[in-house]
This record gives sequence, structure tokens and C-alpha cells, in this order.
Amino acid sequence: MALLTPESVLGAARQVIGWGFTAAYIPAIVAVCALTPEERRTTVGPKLTRTWGLTMATIAGVQVSYTPAARAALDERVPRVLCFNHGSTLDVLTGAALLPEGGVLVVKSEMKKVPLLGIGCTAIGSIFLDRGDRDRAFASLEDAAQRIKTERLQVLIAPEGTRSTDGSLGKFKVGAFHLAALAGVPILPIVLHRHSALWPHGRLAPHRGEAIIDVLEPFHVRGLENDSLRDDAIELRRRYAEALAAGPLA
Repeated sequence: MALLTPESVLGAARQVIGWGFTAAYIPAIVAVCALTPEERRTTVGPKLTRTWGLTMATIAGVQVSYTPAARAALDERVPRVLCFNHGSTLDVLTGAALLPEGGVLVVKSEMKKVPLLGIGCTAIGSIFLDRGDRDRAFASLEDAAQRIKTERLQVLIAPEGTRSTDGSLGKFKVGAFHLAALAGVPILPIVLHRHSALWPHGRLAPHRGEAIIDVLEPFHVRGLENDSLRDDAIELRRRYAEALAAGPLA
């Protein structure tokens, strides 16, 4: 039987409060997005999403901080693909908290089955990627690429596909690179620091502390050829590994 400690009890209480807030907030998101004209949803949706992410992080005891470079980059609305390293459940909260204007989430299709979050993701116009079916996954990427170009979207996606259990940086899949190439836009690499330490795999709730968001220089995909996409994935993963080892820039 797990030993109860003040931290674990407080963590459980924060989880209950967080899910209570989510249960009340998601219906509001659905209602507001349903009443918002379609051309304004890419402004309203991200704003609602940021509020949820920041509030949930605060309830969880995590302060979300940005380096000056990250703040400046995310204040822009530029058609592009936003990548992030995915090593912790905390990424869900900070990923929502950083979503810029015109931002759209790319989430795995299984998210539709998650209570509340699935409905919320649908309401804000998220792109659901079926990783188990190659044809449907490619069709989703093509649709997303077209939306990036016509709606000036910023699409947030984790190139690892899923989070690691030990916080280490996983292999980068080519989906994000394929999407950037199809849309003809750059990738903005977003580096999430301290996330796996704050919320390790298996914990009910995160430790209290500061999560830092940084960015790297925009990355330009060279083409749609499979070999080129794989080489780009390897190169960007290398840059992420160096950045995570060095820590956030001042």
C-alpha cells in the first residue's frame, strides 16, 4: 500500500479541484465556440485553451514561464508548425497554455474517447490523427496543410507521437515534417524544460515548481522525399537533445 504523505494528499486534492474546474469549463468552451463565427474561432479557441492550460497548471502548483525568445516568437501569428518535446503529462497543460493566436492542436484520435477533453478538443477545431491507419493519417495531414495555408494556422504537434515513460527524448516521426513540407511553412521548435522532473511517469500529480518554455531557431524542411524527411527528423531531434542538455536560454 502506498504511503500517504502531505505532498501526495495535496496532489490528490489538486487533481480533484482541477478536474472539477475542467468539468465546468469544457461546456463553456463548447458553448462559446458554437456561438462564435467560424472566422473568429482561431482567435477565440486558442484564448479559451490558454486559459484552461494556465489555470490547470496553477491549480497543479506549476508556474509556466517563458524565455524572452519564446515569448516574442509565440506572440506572432505566422503560418507554421509548432513542435514540442513530449516527455510528461505536464506537456498537456503547458501545451494548452502556450497555444498562440491561430493555434490548433494535433492530437491522437484516441483523445476523442477521453471524458471532457475529447469534447473540448473537438470544439476548438483540433486535428485528430489516426496513427493506426496510414491512409487516414495522411488525409489528416493534407487537410491540416490546407488549413494552415488558407486560415494562417499554427499547428501544434509532438514529433515523438507519444510521451516517453522515463522523460527521455524519443525518436522523431516524420509526420510533423511531412505537414510542414505539404504546407510550405517552417517549423518552430518549442522546448519544454523541467517537465519530466516536475511530473514523472506514474505520479498522480506534479511536484510544485517552475516549467520553462523556450524556442529554437525556425527549422526549414527540405522536401517531401522520405529520405529527406527522415534526415530532417534526425537533425531536429539532435538540436532538441542539445537544447535540453544545455537548459533554457536566458
